[in-house]
Amino acid sequence: MLSIFKINTNPERRYFGFDIVRAFSVVLVMQMHFLQHFSQFLGINYFMLPLPDPVDMFFVCSGFLIGYQHLKEVHKMDAISPKYTARFLVMRWVRTLPSYYIMLTFLVLLFALFSRHLDIPFRNYFFVQSLYENRSKFFRETWTIAIEEWFYFTFPVLFYIITSFLKINKKKSFLLILLIYIIVCNVLKVYYYYHVFPDHTFEQWTRFREIVVLRIDTIAIGLLAAYICYFYNDFWERNKYRFLPFGLIIYVGSIFFYWSWTNKYIDTEFATFYHYTLFYFVSPISIMLCLPYLKTIKFKNNFTNHFILYTSLISYSIFLLHGTFLLLLFVVIYAGIIKHVADPNMIPAVTFIVYALWMFTTFFLSNLFFNKIELPIMNMRRKIIEKLNLNE
Repeated sequence: MLSIFKINTNPERRYFGFDIVRAFSVVLVMQMHFLQHFSQFLGINYFMLPLPDPVDMFFVCSGFLIGYQHLKEVHKMDAISPKYTARFLVMRWVRTLPSYYIMLTFLVLLFALFSRHLDIPFRNYFFVQSLYENRSKFFRETWTIAIEEWFYFTFPVLFYIITSFLKINKKKSFLLILLIYIIVCNVLKVYYYYHVFPDHTFEQWTRFREIVVLRIDTIAIGLLAAYICYFYNDFWERNKYRFLPFGLIIYVGSIFFYWSWTNKYIDTEFATFYHYTLFYFVSPISIMLCLPYLKTIKFKNNFTNHFILYTSLISYSIFLLHGTFLLLLFVVIYAGIIKHVADPNMIPAVTFIVYALWMFTTFFLSNLFFNKIELPIMNMRRKIIEKLNLNE
């Protein structure tokens, strides 16, 4: 049974606590998108439910893992070279871009086939669909990928410029960059609150939260965690059990405050200002406080841990396939079935069957996509680096 969820990797070399977060995040994204698309049939607005934000979880963990690996690598170098910057970009872009472009192009062609009109979403190809304003209309869930890709580009380039041209040491450069992200993003949040989204409606907030220049600081919170873990590891290890309850209390409190605001139980000007400006700073900080404990969690050879690891490894494929492609397909199927259901009492059963089939199909096709497309391309990174002579 374990072999079903086994992918060739070494679990002991991974931070399994982060795999738990990644797997939980992508499954939660699936549930939220299911509720979003089926709300017209179920009468549920998932924004009104007290659900955690999976994007925050993923961004903070991603920022930590990338930042921590970066610090370990640059610590061995006398100086940061253009080759290292290029190598960083190759490692990240070959991991993410080919799968994204394959899926994006497939969807463009699929929609053109059914609409008999080819509309190429150039903004999506260059990740500017939500750079400074939300123009995301196609493959909408990939606003999160746009944030990641802009981070992948700006972080190593800024690090090279600051260390090489401003002659600031690597430790201070790393700290300076994460502070730039945090300060600039939070200043822009206040500006957008007053000048770009002056009506402060909930609908405007849902667009506000998807803009790259307003959310890249969430990844920077992960960088801050990596900075503390790497340079102040004794402090990090000594306080891992102290930070955990504080992080959980703040996070649960933040979710409850969000739920109270969206349901208008707390409908004050401060609550609206907080959710536009501070919510996506406080929530990532609370997640950061949980990272020292998460980093200590070890993989165990049982079914549950194998399934979590498997879900984590194929999470990017799941994210690319589950929404605009598969979920919309199943919405069409569901709408066609519902027309022929005479007994309203049967609707919950039909909904559950469609949901179960969608979940199974998503995992099945994501496994194929990962093993046949994503993984083979990802395994080419070292060869590309050697071919481009990017090793030091």
